[in-house]
Amino acid sequence: MVHSILPLAVLEAVRNLDTPVEDGLAEFADELLVKRLGLSSTVAMQLTQYEALVRRDAGVDAAHVEALLRLVGRRPDADLVFADAGRRAARRAVRRLSGLSRLAAQLAPNSLGYVAARRAARAVLGGDLRREQQVPVARVGDTLAVSATPDGAACGVYGAAFAELLRLLVGFEGAMLHTACRTGGAPQCEWRAAPPDSRHH
Repeated sequence: MVHSILPLAVLEAVRNLDTPVEDGLAEFADELLVKRLGLSSTVAMQLTQYEALVRRDAGVDAAHVEALLRLVGRRPDADLVFADAGRRAARRAVRRLSGLSRLAAQLAPNSLGYVAARRAARAVLGGDLRREQQVPVARVGDTLAVSATPDGAACGVYGAAFAELLRLLVGFEGAMLHTACRTGGAPQCEWRAAPPDSRHH
């Protein structure tokens, strides 16, 4: 089983990217609705179902999530969808933590923040998030992302989610680099923190 937050976040990202901008092309709206998956009635119905499951803190069949990731992986903007979905999943994962956990993370991000982030990563992403020699490292043993996208594209969901969890709960502002992937024969996928690019400051 996979936490329902994950497929909900993916569908929300699809809907977000498929929503047309205010560009004066309103007369083509009906045609766009037909062509854009995220604006379809099927996706709207699935969003409602997953939102109900998230409220119950429920899991969903991994096969359904794999099929969804595979479908998104065929899109030309798959990387954008997966990155957005990861951030959305992390924000929801933080919201499902107790108020006490979130408060503790704010008061002591370098200790209790990591505890909260690790708990959220395990519960929602099935991942192990820890520090090794003070460097945040995350690992996922599940084959879901690689089974769905043999090129590893769906791994982007996890990398973005781990980075967002660390940003929200620890104040980390770098990126999580995908340093090992099952697609390359690694026993599990791994991400390691990289500091922010100094050229951007």
